[in-house]
Amino acid sequence: MPAPPLGSAGLFGPAARIRRGMEILATAPRPPAGLTPSQVVFSQGRVDLRYYAPPARNTRLPVVLVPSLINRAYILDLEPGRSLAGALAAAGFPTFVVDWGVPRLADAGEDLDHVVSVLRRSVDRACRHVGAPRAHLLGYCMGGTLATLLAARFPGRVASLLALNAPASFAAGGRFASFVRAIDVDTAFPGDGLVPVEVMKPAFQLLDPVGNVSKHLAIEAASHEPTKLARVLVRERWLEENVPLPAPFARDFIRDGYQRDALLLGEWRVHGRPAAVRAIRVPTLVVACKHDFITPPAAALPLADAVVGARAEVLDVGHIGVVVGAEGPRRFYPLATEFFRSVAA
Repeated sequence: MPAPPLGSAGLFGPAARIRRGMEILATAPRPPAGLTPSQVVFSQGRVDLRYYAPPARNTRLPVVLVPSLINRAYILDLEPGRSLAGALAAAGFPTFVVDWGVPRLADAGEDLDHVVSVLRRSVDRACRHVGAPRAHLLGYCMGGTLATLLAARFPGRVASLLALNAPASFAAGGRFASFVRAIDVDTAFPGDGLVPVEVMKPAFQLLDPVGNVSKHLAIEAASHEPTKLARVLVRERWLEENVPLPAPFARDFIRDGYQRDALLLGEWRVHGRPAAVRAIRVPTLVVACKHDFITPPAAALPLADAVVGARAEVLDVGHIGVVVGAEGPRRFYPLATEFFRSVAA
């Protein structure tokens, strides 16, 4: 790596370090991700259900992990030692990840009802694959909202629900809510089509205006240790690989979530009937993070008040760090494992 040019603050000043971080980010190859052994056991269109077999199964019920649709599912299996899927499998749980894949033009007409149907079918296949009557659901971010809708509307296969950084009280959704609340979704996302990454990515970048500066400084700081640099770059790979959304799904999610705040009101309709969150009767754990500006605690925690007997935990970490940062294996993975083990089969 060539030495950076001198900046106004000197060779090792912030300006030079930022430039060097930018150069590394632009030129360094991205490490591989999703290395925990798995197999696809069910597919529907672009969606795959991946199975992570435990080395020694010590529980009857599987765990189905539900990520967001706007990023790649391998955030749940990012790298060795920072893999939620791998950690749950190692703890003895038959573990499945719903990999939403990348929408194509053939998928451009999919709405929220379709997505929930695919999720329902995936949970059913996970149960059938391991011979279990029900499954634990762990939904992350948007995936947590979808898992909640499934538990409310189609509870038959659901043993428990863990909602991680999942929007529930959308009125408290912070910066992102302020961006989308006033959008005319029918004009912005008309008909059947794909909402391109180029439309969504700038909105997320605006959530953290100084994020690029701190990111490039962090890359430069990590560049002196290959292991640390690989860890930073594999996370950047995931952040770079946004995927488009089918326009009907985007309209449904923004209108019913961020504009109507319909989830906690019990007015979010799935397949023609309300998904009554207050009727959820399975053990529920709601996890929020203090430093989450995508789903602030004020947006996530009200779900625990709405579900009878639900627990709530707030971790001192951010939206992504809770899954793939140091606090993932230290705090969140054991918390999830303990919760699922506490649910009777």
